[in-house]
Amino acid sequence: MTMQEKITKRYPVDERISQVNEKRLAVCGVIAIFYVIIRLIYVGFQGELALPELILLFLMAGAMAMVDRKNNIHELPRFLGRPLDPAPSARGKRIGMYLLAAAGLAASWAAMDYICGVVRWDAPIKGILADTGICVVVFFLFNLIIGESKVRKYNCYMKQAEEEENDLS
Repeated sequence: MTMQEKITKRYPVDERISQVNEKRLAVCGVIAIFYVIIRLIYVGFQGELALPELILLFLMAGAMAMVDRKNNIHELPRFLGRPLDPAPSARGKRIGMYLLAAAGLAASWAAMDYICGVVRWDAPIKGILADTGICVVVFFLFNLIIGESKVRKYNCYMKQAEEEENDLS
């Protein structure tokens, strides 16, 4: 008997209470994530490294990924709120969307850097262009690796589900 079964047996609840408890935990999680992000920004502007907050943020992301993996949740990457096409023939379009998202994020990053004066450049235009170029490359590679990994896992899961559905034995 698993721990969850033991707790459910000892403290029985109906489905409605279970759903409300899940929503409560989700709201608490969102509040915790926002707190950690705001704390990272605050400590960053103070010129310090917020290592405990960074570790907590990565632990939260890892925990969410493990829960998704355990429950076979395979989400497609999104662009402007819409999932990207997982078809192999649409790979070029997905790569274009990754590049566009990286350019937008890098431009907003460079604007924030320029407005807030986080980094002081001797030559502001060259510095902003270099900062933007580096950010585009880094964000694009990150989006490409994570996005294509999600698409590959989604396609494998859908292929496996289709094979199980078509298996008549």
